[in-house]
Amino acid sequence: MRLLFFVYLPLLLCVCSYSHASTGFSSYGEHSSRFEQRKLYQDLIYLIKTNQRSKYLAKESQLLNYPLYPYLEYTDKIYRISRQSEDGVMAFVEQHQDTPLADQLLKNWLFSLAKRGQWKTFLAHYSESGATETNACYHAYALYKNNLLKEAMALAQNLWLVEHSQPDSCDPIFKVWRDAGHLTPDLAWQRYSMALMANNVTLSNYLHRFLSKQDKLLASNFKLAHTKPRYITQTKRYSKNSGYITQVISHGIKRLARSDPDKALDTLKLYEDIHSFSQQELEDVYTYVAVRLARKPKSVHRLNQITVDVTSNQELVEAQLLTSLKQLKWSDALIYLHLLSDEIQQTDRWQYWKARILLGSEDFQDRQAANNIYAALAKERSFYGFMAADYLKQDYNFEDESISVSDEQILALEATPGIQRALELLVLNERTRARREWNFTTSEFSVRELQIAARVAKKWGWYEQAIRAMIQAAAWNDLDIRFPLAFHDSFIAGARTADIPVDWNLAIARQESAFMPDARSPVGALGIMQLMPTTAKQTANKAGLVSPSKSDLTDPYTSIRIGSAYLGQMLRRFNFNRILASAAYNAGPGRVESWRDESLPLDVWVETIPFSETRSYVMNVLMFSTIYSRKLHQKTPLIYDHERRFFSSQQVTTSQPSQPDNS
Repeated sequence: MRLLFFVYLPLLLCVCSYSHASTGFSSYGEHSSRFEQRKLYQDLIYLIKTNQRSKYLAKESQLLNYPLYPYLEYTDKIYRISRQSEDGVMAFVEQHQDTPLADQLLKNWLFSLAKRGQWKTFLAHYSESGATETNACYHAYALYKNNLLKEAMALAQNLWLVEHSQPDSCDPIFKVWRDAGHLTPDLAWQRYSMALMANNVTLSNYLHRFLSKQDKLLASNFKLAHTKPRYITQTKRYSKNSGYITQVISHGIKRLARSDPDKALDTLKLYEDIHSFSQQELEDVYTYVAVRLARKPKSVHRLNQITVDVTSNQELVEAQLLTSLKQLKWSDALIYLHLLSDEIQQTDRWQYWKARILLGSEDFQDRQAANNIYAALAKERSFYGFMAADYLKQDYNFEDESISVSDEQILALEATPGIQRALELLVLNERTRARREWNFTTSEFSVRELQIAARVAKKWGWYEQAIRAMIQAAAWNDLDIRFPLAFHDSFIAGARTADIPVDWNLAIARQESAFMPDARSPVGALGIMQLMPTTAKQTANKAGLVSPSKSDLTDPYTSIRIGSAYLGQMLRRFNFNRILASAAYNAGPGRVESWRDESLPLDVWVETIPFSETRSYVMNVLMFSTIYSRKLHQKTPLIYDHERRFFSSQQVTTSQPSQPDNS
């Protein structure tokens, strides 16, 4: 059971406070300083990894009281995993249940057992909870080797029916399963279609060999419709009836609708006369096409040809609403707004637009209602709240409420074993392990403990964990923690060199990575400023900086310096308009150039940015900039006047509704 941090308060009487450990001078033993312990720890890890175990054993007892001693034990066992006895592994697991190491060692030991064919022992200790995919595959094979055939075959089928590639450890059980005749044509098709619809074309190519002879031609046409959607317009190619033909056509129509919804609609109507679709299939594909038509102003009129109710689907209603805004058809927009669910209508987003539309009404009561909505919104700390405050010419309501935490509470939490281990790993720059230890230790914290943990993380310059802890605690109004002035000197230097606002620079980093130095995105962006390696090299070259390696981009100073330079390039490319430059930083300057439309009001342009991720990104960055401006003792508006002037003059300019004419 996890022990609450206050259990360790008495330790403060005999253990130096961890707050002093960051200086390297605190002592955890009569003859050994923390600095020396860290050095010895790293030396012993090296001895383990270089197979100098006798030297390691001669010194490891010197670190018995060092917080990372469990990691020393773990590393020693991992490098000798095949020699570990069942009793030895289970003793470690039992002793270190309060660390993430217990589960990690068990998973690695199970993997070792499987590689050595010790299936009975594997089954005795395997648990589905938190199991790796590799061990899950070995589990199915272990069941087979222990003559639990029914369970093994059922699990093999479950492992088969996934849209991604399984690890090589699944190959033995898949072969047994196939050889036993369990791979039916339908199961082969199911996985092939799952892979293709998940855009895993490489896997679908591999799976093609398992399809029945009669399904292979259709599968090839399926892939054509996926990779080259125009092929779906060749109705003769897809005219032959089969059990899967409507699935293939539906997918092809959806793929085509992404680029040409008009052609997709025409093609779908042709197929309706050729094949018998289920009602659910038709409703699904028509709705998909309708949403794409609604997002295309020149095609929105074709929604009357859609054979499903275009007013009942919330995604479709929202698409029509946004298109009406983009066309500046306020009455239509208001109609669609009222078709949204009551819950959605009450969000800041749609309350703002309701007020925005009502302001154009000739009815005094409508305009008064709009002002009342803006007055309520202006109390909120959000993009729409700040927009409303600008309209009303009011100061922004930052709702800044720092949560009180005492030094004693911070010291007490720092003295707990799990937090000590996490902070030690952080000092040693083992950031992945540090995060794992921190997250494990704080996973069952109360709200109050999370608030204190956030203060500890901030104190140690571990900004992303401080922000994360406050989010977990739902402490939304503690702006001191949620919006730290992280790497302050580097951001100021970067902003000055690139000639960009420092508050905007900080806001971008806060949105991109929450100041996580080793952040890595799924697409390969790296570091605090989330730079793609190619972009970073090009930017560095233009700015006269040293071309960075991938590892360089995880260094805060380098990331901030190059990221600031790139922001400067975007800001100047878009005429010092942070709105467009922010969108370009997220989605790429080429896309933003194609999205530019000076005929639209500013708020309409932002609201109708084609990518929802970029839309939220721009709104957050603008709002975050005002928060950072305040923290820097400046007063930056949400939108500068020169940024407003780039867009249409159809802006709200007065906060006082005109009085009704009673003459």
